[in-house]
Amino acid sequence: MAAGPQTLGRYQLERVLGKGAMGIVYEALDPKLHRKVAIKTILISQLDEETAKDFSMRFVREAHAVARLNHPNIVQVYDFGEEGDMAYLVMEFIRGDELKSTLSTGRQFDRKECVRIMCELLDALEFAHEAGVVHRDIKPANVMLDSQGRAKLTDFGVARVTDSDRTHAERTQAGTVVGTPAYMSPEQIQGQRIDRRTDIFSAGVILYQFLTGQKPFTGEGAWTVAKKIIQEDPPMPSSINMALSPEFDRVVAKALAKNPDQRFATAREFSQALKRAAEGKPAIPEAEPTLVLPREARVPQATHPEALRSGEMELEFWRSIKDSDDPNDFELYVRQFPQGVYASLAARKAAKLRSGSPADDSGTRTMAGADRTRLQRSVPRAETEENAQAAVEKTIKLTDAPSPEPALAGKKRSLLVLATLGVLVAASAATYFVVMKPSQQSTAQKVEAEAKARRDAAEAAKAEAQAKAQAQRDAQAKRDAEAQSQREAEARAKREVELRAKREAEARAKRGAEAQAKREGEERAQREAEARAQREAKATAQRDAESKSKLAAETSLWDSVKSSRKAADVQKYLNRYPNGHYAEPARQRMLELESARLEEAAKKQKEGEKKKSTIIVPPTF
Repeated sequence: MAAGPQTLGRYQLERVLGKGAMGIVYEALDPKLHRKVAIKTILISQLDEETAKDFSMRFVREAHAVARLNHPNIVQVYDFGEEGDMAYLVMEFIRGDELKSTLSTGRQFDRKECVRIMCELLDALEFAHEAGVVHRDIKPANVMLDSQGRAKLTDFGVARVTDSDRTHAERTQAGTVVGTPAYMSPEQIQGQRIDRRTDIFSAGVILYQFLTGQKPFTGEGAWTVAKKIIQEDPPMPSSINMALSPEFDRVVAKALAKNPDQRFATAREFSQALKRAAEGKPAIPEAEPTLVLPREARVPQATHPEALRSGEMELEFWRSIKDSDDPNDFELYVRQFPQGVYASLAARKAAKLRSGSPADDSGTRTMAGADRTRLQRSVPRAETEENAQAAVEKTIKLTDAPSPEPALAGKKRSLLVLATLGVLVAASAATYFVVMKPSQQSTAQKVEAEAKARRDAAEAAKAEAQAKAQAQRDAQAKRDAEAQSQREAEARAKREVELRAKREAEARAKRGAEAQAKREGEERAQREAEARAQREAKATAQRDAESKSKLAAETSLWDSVKSSRKAADVQKYLNRYPNGHYAEPARQRMLELESARLEEAAKKQKEGEKKKSTIIVPPTF
């Protein structure tokens, strides 16, 4: 892990999972319960004293609220606390991927899986809404898919925590401008009061992305996206994915309705409609037709006067249109900021673009600059100019508030940008601006333009000085960042060297252990071979001794019977040693004795016969 805290509270930090503008997310170990956790940290030191105090109170209150959200599709919060200049939330550690990374790979979800994931997300939202918690930053990056593919909604309450630079009165009067532009609702962009239906709109954006593979509101920057969210309806999902039924179009249209009253009232209602559409049933009851209603032409009330300060609004507006090829964008800038730093440049660009394309008085143009669609609707000129002037005057009044301190203003830039977008987009949505030819401008306007040009020179010099100072600050910040990066690189290199040395030592120890084991094995085998040889030699000697003893006994018996003239004696040897060393001579001796016996018998027989033949028989008279 890079240089930083090794512990936070009782938790042991193991590695960095991600970094953001306000803090870092760590993977950590809870030694008390022996489980992995994720810890999201937020640097309080980046806030001023009053904001930090308010932040701490809100942090505790919202951590308590989020910790109660015990739901299988919500990442559970286990603990929270503050240590030094850092506040932290301890959450359930999820092994899986963000839905954002899964969608960015181009993976196509089948219809059944898409509906399942969306219904799990909506179940989590319904549970949170019933507990009185509005997420306000629903987007794929805040939806995890665990190892089993189950949806887990995360970052509950964090968007609210990071918006603590409003006063309590301001927070209760209206919704805060928090969220990711492409997934924000119209009321979020305009800084109006928000409720659970804001989360439903954002969930509808995710559903659209699931069904079509693309976001419903896209553009080159936040300004363009914000305009589309407020002014335009996206293409029907079935026009992009032909396999979708019209019921899915109705579900998406109701979820993405500009007017919160026209959306699903609850996440459960949204989920039930989606399930009916997936089953081929009517998603929306006939008594509740989903209509695309015309947007109301109104300028939103600002909920944070500091967010509408002239300098911040002007700079952000100019950045959003400076590369535009639509003269209407520059003319709107001049109308909104007649004394602006870039007013003369905007006027010149508008005139140049007008001269390049003949003016057309038969129609009017809107500020939806992405598609540059010419409106054929007829709007009374006096009414249009009156509405536009009212919007401009209201915006200019709101920008007259004193500028914030430089340090605090820098910290609130993201909030100011979104508030600026909301007011300017809504103002442009409220009216149609009639394009006037240069010849139609009054003499008074020309005189005013000349006076303004002189003021522009002074403002430009001031802006240049400010830009130079900012450049110096940026350069110093860059040098500091490079130095920090160098230190981290050196620390990383040192750790790598130590790790490499450790691996080499372990490898040497392993090789030594293997060699020792091999030697011991060889020695053991040698000892076993020697013992086996000794046993075999002993057995051989014993067999030889037994063989010699047996042979001696056999020889002794043979010596005692070989000269005997009795066949029974020789037969006694053969009975004891039928395969003995002298068995063959014994059998030969038996034959000899048998032959001698037969000869003796024959001899006796002849002698008997001879005696019979020599008997003298006395004569008879």
